[in-house]
Order: sequence, then C-alpha cells, then structure tokens
Amino acid sequence: MTELAEPPAGTPSRPPTTRAVAREAGVSKSLVSLVFNGGDNVSDARRHRVLHAAERLGYRPNRVAQSLSAGRRDFVAILVSNLHNPLFAEIVGAAKARLAEAGQRTMIVSAQVDDGGGAAVLDRDNIAVLRDLRPAGLITVGTIPDFNQLADLAASIPTVVAGAIDATDEVVATVRSDDAAGLDLVVAHLAEQGVERIAFVGGDGGTVSASRAAAFQAAAALRGFGDRAWIERADFTEVGARRAVERLIAEERLPRAIVAVNDITAVGVITALEAAGVPVPEGCRVAGYDDTMLAAIPRISLTSVDPDNRRIGRVAAEALLAGFEGALGEVLIPPRLVVRGSSTLTSTSTPTAFSTPI
Repeated sequence: MTELAEPPAGTPSRPPTTRAVAREAGVSKSLVSLVFNGGDNVSDARRHRVLHAAERLGYRPNRVAQSLSAGRRDFVAILVSNLHNPLFAEIVGAAKARLAEAGQRTMIVSAQVDDGGGAAVLDRDNIAVLRDLRPAGLITVGTIPDFNQLADLAASIPTVVAGAIDATDEVVATVRSDDAAGLDLVVAHLAEQGVERIAFVGGDGGTVSASRAAAFQAAAALRGFGDRAWIERADFTEVGARRAVERLIAEERLPRAIVAVNDITAVGVITALEAAGVPVPEGCRVAGYDDTMLAAIPRISLTSVDPDNRRIGRVAAEALLAGFEGALGEVLIPPRLVVRGSSTLTSTSTPTAFSTPI
C-alpha cells in the first residue's frame, strides 16, 4: 500500500474552490454558486450548510470573477497617480470608507509607471485591465499622465477626478482644493507680517502647479503687491526649488518671503536658503501647500495650506454615487492655513489655523 506523501514544508496550499465547498456541504456546485451570487430560491437550511462549509474551509468568493461572469459591475476602481504619495493615501482612504458605507466594493489601481528614464508615464497595462474589468465607476486621484487616454473609460462609466484638475468633458465631477482661496490665505498672512516683496516658486510640472501660480498672482494683485510679487519658475521637486532659490540669490533678487507650490518644494527652498546662510524666517519667510507630515516636523515647522484631503476623498465618493444619475461639475473644497514657525517671528510652538470664510 502506497502512502501519499505530505507536501513539503512551506509549500503554499491551494485556496478552496466552490467544488470543495459543495463536497463539504453535500450539495451541488451550482447551489454553492447560487448562494454566493445572492440567489433567492435557496432554503435557509441549505444556505446555512453552504455558508458553514465555506467558513470551515476558509473559502472566499472571487467577487471580480463573479461580476464578470454575471455581466455585473459591482465595484468602483480608484486610479491613483502615485501610490507612494501620502496625500493621495488620505484621499483614497476617505473615498474607500465612504463607498463602503454605500455598499460599494473598491479596487485600487496604480496609474503610472517609470518609463526607465525616471519619468512617470501612464501605465497602459493597468488601464487595459480596467477596461476589461468594467467597474461600475472610477475615481482618479492626483494628476494622471496622459489623462486624455482615459476619455473612453470616462465616457462609458461615471468618473470623478479627485485632487487634480485634468479632466475630459465626460467626467461626472472634479473635486479639489480651492487653490484661489488657499493662496489668498497665504498672501494675506504674509502681508499682515509686513512682507513687502514675495515670490512664488512653482508654476511648472502640471496643471495643479500652473493653477496655484495663477492663484498666487491674483492674490498678490488683490493685496496690492504689484511688481513686488512674481513667479520664480520651478517644478514640484525639491531639486527644482533649490535651483530657483540659488538663482534668486545669485541675481540678488531674494524676496522677504517665498510661497512654494507644495511642501516638498518648500523643503527645497528652506534647504537652499540655509545652505546660503539665509535664516528662516528672519532672512526669508517660507510657506508651502498641502500641509503634509513634513510641515509638522519641528525642525521644519512649515506654514502650509491644508487642502482637507480627507474631505476631498469623501466628497469625491459622494459625487460618484450621485453621479450615477448625472454630471455635477467642479466642486471646490475650502482649505485652511496652518501657521508655523517658518513664516512668523512670533513663537509658534502651537500651530495656528486660519480658514477661508464660508
């Protein structure tokens, strides 16, 4: 008599199948499928037998496969431009929680991939998978490379853009921070500090950067800065910010305050100022945008605009749920300014927050 050998230690066991559940429960495979697909024509006794058998075996149904086989689209895809960005994680988490409250499953997908030269490009393989899976709805988070390539998806399923501006005519809604209000909070704060010359470091690198640069110009004009406020071109990176500051110093154009397009750029500004022996805030005040974890580090203590990313995520999910009935347009979320030590000579051991009037 030959004994069956035990599988080697560490060999992964195959997950239980509907056939195994049917055998354990003493029913047909079709009945198991009927139970997990929500069929009504099953007695309570037989349903309990199937569910208990599945629990004993650790069986979990493949919801995506069920949706495809049944022709249903009962999940929402969240397409994220950069999965490593903590800001986007806040938006995704809030959107996912709100969709779960509404009984919607979610699948998170990366939108971009490195082209091999350090540039982020659209991950066409992942987009192809989304087209095949046919989700019930789509939320994009952050600036997606080549967003126009998603036009066919946006035209076929309800789509909401969160935390970005890029969109096509087909999207249900765009939910983002009110950049005009946020930059006005920053400029007003610096004006109250007596700053007479101010520069914005940013403007390159995408539509969000361009939007914030335009918002800065409008806020500076409103506050009467005139030609004492200008845009110093840079992208979203720390390296780009350092180069911009080095240029300002070399050309003897360093202002008394710098507003950076985001917090990472602001860190580059502070690094370049300190390397040149310019103290912050005594020699030059600095403010950022996004109020990331970096801003709250005591060593940095960066004044920054909080865009309320959790609210952006939740409203994006609500817009998608409402958008199953029709388009909503653009939704702007009021930001608040969190004042810390980088922009004021007054002691700021406790951050102070200022909100936009409603």
